[in-house]
Amino acid sequence: MSNTYGARLDRPARQLAQGTFFVLAGQAAFVLGGYLLHFYLARVIDPVAYGTYGLIMTVLTWTESALNSGVPWAVRKWLPADPQSAPRILGVGLRWQMLVGVLLSAATLLLTPWFTGAVRDSGLTFYLRLAFADIIVMALYTFYRAALNGLRQFPAQGASMAAYTVAKLASSVLLVGLSRSVTGAIVGNIVGSVGGWLAAWFFLRRASVSDSGISAHADAPQVYTGRTLLSFALPSMLFTLAGNFLTTLGLIGVKALIQDGVQVAYYSAANYLATAPTLLLIAFSLTLFPHLAGSIAAKNWPLTRAYIQSAVRYLALVLIPGTLIVLGTSRQIISILYPPHYAAAAPLLNLLLVSTGLQSLYLVFANAILAEGRTLLALSIPGALVPVSLLCTWYLTGRFGSAGAATAAVLTTALAAVAAARYVVRRFAVRLPWASLARITTASLAVYSLTQLPVLRGFGLIPHVLLLGVVYLALLVLLQEITRADMARWRTDLAGAARKWKAGGTRA
Repeated sequence: MSNTYGARLDRPARQLAQGTFFVLAGQAAFVLGGYLLHFYLARVIDPVAYGTYGLIMTVLTWTESALNSGVPWAVRKWLPADPQSAPRILGVGLRWQMLVGVLLSAATLLLTPWFTGAVRDSGLTFYLRLAFADIIVMALYTFYRAALNGLRQFPAQGASMAAYTVAKLASSVLLVGLSRSVTGAIVGNIVGSVGGWLAAWFFLRRASVSDSGISAHADAPQVYTGRTLLSFALPSMLFTLAGNFLTTLGLIGVKALIQDGVQVAYYSAANYLATAPTLLLIAFSLTLFPHLAGSIAAKNWPLTRAYIQSAVRYLALVLIPGTLIVLGTSRQIISILYPPHYAAAAPLLNLLLVSTGLQSLYLVFANAILAEGRTLLALSIPGALVPVSLLCTWYLTGRFGSAGAATAAVLTTALAAVAAARYVVRRFAVRLPWASLARITTASLAVYSLTQLPVLRGFGLIPHVLLLGVVYLALLVLLQEITRADMARWRTDLAGAARKWKAGGTRA
């Protein structure tokens, strides 16, 4: 980064970078485990069965987003604002989280036949109902994980995410190896949720408010009831459901409108690969939100702006080069990770990768809106785009097939990102780091040009991509986007955080 920007890299940016590192480590384990499982399934079961698995997990993920974004988001908001009231917040929150889980579980079991009829495949009914058994356990896992996040116990949060991944991957591989069916993978997913829940519960028991590094504000609310949490949780839940609908509708549209099991498999593979930016970079959102909730509750607007600026820059540092590298090597990547005939999904991967990149940007700004407590405003953005997404998906899929469904996802996520960014930049008077973004883009475009050179086939692509990463970092140093002082400071911060984690267990 430039010397000017480096001089402005103060405590807020360093806090955000440190917390993001630990959550990103847990999220990276989650992504890696998920990819290993998908690649294993694509080789063990036939393409139609793999497409079925992808559709089931997409529907389950969309459904369970209500558990992750309702009461847990309220807990993540109120804990940083008033950590001394943690026992009351957590007690009320857990009761309502479980109530939401029970109601959601009952509703999904009843509505499953309607959904399978809508996509014209009644054979999915058994698998979906089995998958929905995960809802109650996921309610517990997401609640305790959110509690760790709200108390800024980021190392513990990352560890619980890693525990979820290990349990899911190990049990799924074992059960699929024994059964050679989708059923084994679905049951393995439930086992993973149990592992994540127990790990998060264990780490929360070891945590304390004094370890959180945050303090109560004078004007923090002192009374927490179900109404207090639900006034934030319900709009947040609808906000996330609507936002996820924009990115998951494409696969459902392909299943319902094309009725080709192989095309569903291709779209499912491309969609899962394309979620890497969102799955990894959601770590920015998970660490940004509690920081913003605390600074906004304290009405510290300069601190709020510093958090938003830092988050945008960190997002750009990873998202822009990562997207361009994959766009330049998508066919080779799919050929390595999936059976050869899946290479036909490369154009879908390119479109869906752009869509999920835009969604990552949208989530950064949406977190600022939610941290402010403007839940209805946050909901209005994806809510207004739901009918747009339905119309675009129906028309473009009918006309252009699966590529049309992916194009519809790009259009709707772009509109969401623009709308959220426009509000946040104006509301908090944020000056985006345009000079920094220009340097990052310049370095990324240079790296993209190198992807067009001939590369080794097969796994020879891996060292080539690693070399591109080294070239990208070198260009950032040459452009003074990153300085040696910055790297030394980051090493010091992370080493200090690691020492605290070893000494105190969960302090970040």
